Amino acid sequence: MSMFGRRPTLAGYWGTRVQSSQEVAQTMRAFLDDLEAIDPGLALPWVSTAEFDKVPADLSVDGLVRIFEHSRSKEMGYSDTPGPGYDVDLSPEDGTARRIIARVGGLETSAPNSVRVSLPTEKDVPPELRRLLEPDVGDAIMKVIVKHWEPDRARWSIGDYLDLQPRVRGQIQVGWETYFHSGVTFDRSALPQSAAVEELPTGTLIRLGDKPMEVAAADIVAVRAALGYRV
Repeated sequence: MSMFGRRPTLAGYWGTRVQSSQEVAQTMRAFLDDLEAIDPGLALPWVSTAEFDKVPADLSVDGLVRIFEHSRSKEMGYSDTPGPGYDVDLSPEDGTARRIIARVGGLETSAPNSVRVSLPTEKDVPPELRRLLEPDVGDAIMKVIVKHWEPDRARWSIGDYLDLQPRVRGQIQVGWETYFHSGVTFDRSALPQSAAVEELPTGTLIRLGDKPMEVAAADIVAVRAALGYRV
């Protein structure tokens, strides 16, 4: 079983996109605004790992520029030359299991550019945050990832679903929701009965039923087959 087990994570991935710290800070601020609009449980006094005193981070555009620039400093182990991109890692001050991680604005070297939003597990989620695991919240988060970061591919998944799939560089990972840009072809006739297909402005979103944590393994495999992957 994956070390991530049943922890829900929404993630978007894309290739080389070299951007300035100002550009990625503006995108991150707009992304955070949309997350806050989805649910109050995503409107948090986020703490950044770059803020060593663990007080809520300054997430204004200017504050984000400073965080991103600091992630490129030699102190954090990154090169000052264009390419590696910028990092931000945000978690709640109260320690509850929510997290936003972005590795953005750089060349694709050993890993693609990415943004991830982690939600609490069913076991860890307090009753007042259980709504974060509802399908409408997950769908909304997926769509703001696509809107702001324009990934090549994205998915709402848990570790158990990822365990069903080989990790192949550049392949689309299938989850409860799976997004891929409009240049990707797939066989609609091979999709499982549970699949609903939604065309977004930049690509395609496939949703497997209305229970994000209860997708059948056979349905995950069927979507991979529809994408032309060996199963």
